Amino acid sequence: MTHFKTYLAIAVVATTTMLTGMNAQADVTTLTFEIINNTSGPLKLNRSNWNLSLVEPGYFDVDPLSEHSIAVSYKTSFGYPRKTPAILREVFSYANGNRECTFNTALRVTQSFGVFKPTLSSTRSASATSTGMDDAKCEARITEKTDQAPLNYSVRFTMG
Repeated sequence: MTHFKTYLAIAVVATTTMLTGMNAQADVTTLTFEIINNTSGPLKLNRSNWNLSLVEPGYFDVDPLSEHSIAVSYKTSFGYPRKTPAILREVFSYANGNRECTFNTALRVTQSFGVFKPTLSSTRSASATSTGMDDAKCEARITEKTDQAPLNYSVRFTMG
């Protein structure tokens, strides 16, 4: 075997090993939820898909005229191969009496070819809707984000 073929074989094995490692790589994406209560009463978490048995009762409640931050980590993988976008979505609601706000946030990640790792393109969204019997002012906005994997971001949800 010539030196060129030997180096080529080593390069192919190294690249394959690296790409295989990329496929198995899992990251942890952290979403920080800032819940702002601009009402005169406490906000209670009404609906979510979080496992509430892992925290103390009332952990997610927000006192009147105050705020509470919650950081939630999600296992994500942005390695090859992925033909469809990776989507991380959270929907939850807070209530104060007959007033309720439903909050929604999503991270959508698409991949395109990169030499050693995929090139990631991400879009984030946040929305808030009044869903209670009485109308409530509900707002949502993305406050911070990182453009490199693991694509962490923060969302500020306000009810009041």
